[in-house]
Formats: sequence, C-alpha cells, structure tokens
Amino acid sequence: MKIAKLVAAGVVSTAVVASLAVAAGAETYKGYIGFQTAAYSFRNAFYEPTYGIETDYFDKAIVWGGNDPETYPEFEDNFDYDITGYVFTPTYVDADIDKDGTYTVAVKDFDWSLDKATGFNLLFVDTNIPIDSGATITDASIIVDGQTVETYAVPKIDPDDKDYVHVMFANIWNKDEDFESYTGAYPTQSLEIQFTVTGLAAEEPADTEAPADTEAPADTEAPAETEAPTTGESTKPNTNTGVEGIAVVAGVAVLATGAVIISKKRK
Repeated sequence: MKIAKLVAAGVVSTAVVASLAVAAGAETYKGYIGFQTAAYSFRNAFYEPTYGIETDYFDKAIVWGGNDPETYPEFEDNFDYDITGYVFTPTYVDADIDKDGTYTVAVKDFDWSLDKATGFNLLFVDTNIPIDSGATITDASIIVDGQTVETYAVPKIDPDDKDYVHVMFANIWNKDEDFESYTGAYPTQSLEIQFTVTGLAAEEPADTEAPADTEAPADTEAPAETEAPTTGESTKPNTNTGVEGIAVVAGVAVLATGAVIISKKRK
C-alpha cells in the first residue's frame, strides 16, 4: 500500500551556487531498517500512510499482542487504543546517504522476545533514493547481536517499489520463486544491516570552470599617458588625479604674488 510518497524538496539558488552544489553532491538521502515479525510486530516503510514517517509511529515499534490490552499487563500503559496495539520506543539508527560508501541501519533497545516470535515475515532496508537514479546497493550484511550472520553480494531489490531503491531480505508474501527470504538467526538484543551504495558520486560539470571573459581585461592596466610628463611636455593632457596640478597652480600664484610685491618695492 503506497498512497503517500515523500518528495525531496529542491533548493533554489543562483547558477554559480547551484553548479557548485551539484559538483559537491549536495543531495542527502535516507536509509531505514524495517521489519515485521511472525507475530506482526513491525516498523513499516517510511512512505506507508498509517505508520510511515509522516505519523507518530514511524520511530516506534508496534507490537500487536493479539489486539488485547490484557496480553501484556505489565505494559498496559503502552497500549494505544487508536491502533489497538502496543507502542514501544526502541533506538533506531537511520543512515544519511550523501555519497558512495558503506552505511548501517539498525534497531536496538527492543525486547525481541516480547511477542514470542522467532523469525521475520519482512526484513528490509528502504531508502528515498529514486529508483531511476542509477544508484545500486551491494555487499549487504545482516548483523544479529553483534555477529554477522548473513551476507549478500547482490541483495534483492523489491520489484514492487516503483519509486525508491528498496532492498528486501525477507518477504514471506513474495511469490517470486527466485526470492529467498532470510531465515537465519533471530535477534535478542540488536539487529543491524550494513550495505554499500554506489552510483551517487557526482561529476563536476564542465560549466563550473571560470569562463574566459571573467579574466581581467588588458585595458585595465595603467595607460602610459598617466605617467608624470617630462619637462617641456606641457602640451600633454594631465590625466593624473589632479592633486599635482593644484599644487602647480598654487605655486604659480605664489610666484605671481611675489613678483607684484617686488615690482612695488622697486617703485
């Protein structure tokens, strides 16, 4: 059931900033561990409308317990009548996937024996990496109580998910004869899945290089006529800042005044 899907928000910027962001691989995706035990305790996929990331239950573990608040009387305060199930808060480790590399998702601090289950109906890693992104997931390992118990060089991508890269390790509802559900060790303390992502490395686009016309033009150099003129070149225009010209005019004025004074004394 996929009614609602999350859409990654785009970031609007200037052309230069946007090109730099693309070159740096600015997009960050998420990876989540999901499961359903044989007794229907679970964490659903992030896009599932009733228990997904847009609800208050996504960071919880739901334990049905026969839909009866008396099943686990010591946990009566955990019973949620809106969903007729028990709600617990384990520790989830989600992955921030921003480049090619190896990542880990996990669930810890959960009483796996509470519902008396010993195996999984569903076990998966779901991501919000677009299915057509070109990214692939390989070299996956299932780690139970700190020990690697199963490895998959090429894990199964869920063919029913048409939007996101969704890796399925156990699915008893899948009728594909080629699909082998995980039936290995069942956790008592922790469950981790480690996997490698490739195909997200961004190549720097050619247009991020500084265009040639951004270089300082040749005419920005100081022209020759800005140099102080030599003696006898009074016909050249004065292209300097004007300070020197003011000083010369002032000097001429002083000399002229002196000449007038001398002339008066000679009379």
